[in-house]
Amino acid sequence: MNKKRIFSVVILGLAALCAVFFYWHTQRQANYAKTRELFAPIYEYSGRLTAEEQKRFSEFTDSIMGEVEPSVARKYALPKRERLQLEVHSMTLHRNNPELLFIGHGSLPADTDVDPYIRHFSILALIAKTKLADLPANSRKSIISHLETLGKRLTKNSVEMYIQEVKNLPFRPRQELPTMRFGIASAGTRGRDQWVLEADGSLVFPEGARRGIVHITDTYGNEYTVDLDTPTDTSITESTTELYAEIDWVFERLTAAELRRLPTLDKAEHSATIQKLFQSE
Repeated sequence: MNKKRIFSVVILGLAALCAVFFYWHTQRQANYAKTRELFAPIYEYSGRLTAEEQKRFSEFTDSIMGEVEPSVARKYALPKRERLQLEVHSMTLHRNNPELLFIGHGSLPADTDVDPYIRHFSILALIAKTKLADLPANSRKSIISHLETLGKRLTKNSVEMYIQEVKNLPFRPRQELPTMRFGIASAGTRGRDQWVLEADGSLVFPEGARRGIVHITDTYGNEYTVDLDTPTDTSITESTTELYAEIDWVFERLTAAELRRLPTLDKAEHSATIQKLFQSE
């Protein structure tokens, strides 16, 4: 093969490669445009929504789920920064309106505790905001680690409160566990003996029978067991009120402005500021 032919093959190969890249880039930009158009209405909702606005928002998000087939969902992508911006807005919106999480499942049960969900969405919003910020890698990693630790503490606190509810259940036939709460993946009773139906129609729990063990798994995969026949310490590891206040405190102070300010500090002050931010107040 002479040099001229080799040169022609190389040129044709480069031209084909450029054509493929141009097509791929064009298609990607077109998909970005479709995704921006699809999600743009989300930014019309912010702050504390009225009941009607919550309903419209829920219907809008449901319509997106119905419109986008799982097989083509991966095409509806956004550039990383825009995706994180959308995540910050969405998580903040859910923080301000935790009821949105339940709207699609009927009316919100009267005994639903939305407080842990408010703090959960606060943490998720802050993590996305931190990923979006122009921070040194070590600082970003440190802040996210602190936030993830808050998330784990929040889940543990919620599980411990649930355990207290389980231990305080009145003992009676056909006893059901309390309604599932934030942070719990599963809960069920094992090894429970049955009540006996007497001739007079009454139900009697046999002497020596066992109420059983409640097995609980949280969303991190941690397992807890509650022996209903053995008195156990069910105290809360840390004050729920103080934990919520700490998360609220961080949410109010880790603003976009603060994240822009952090890189301007010298290394020692930078580290000290982050540590102070996550000190319990």
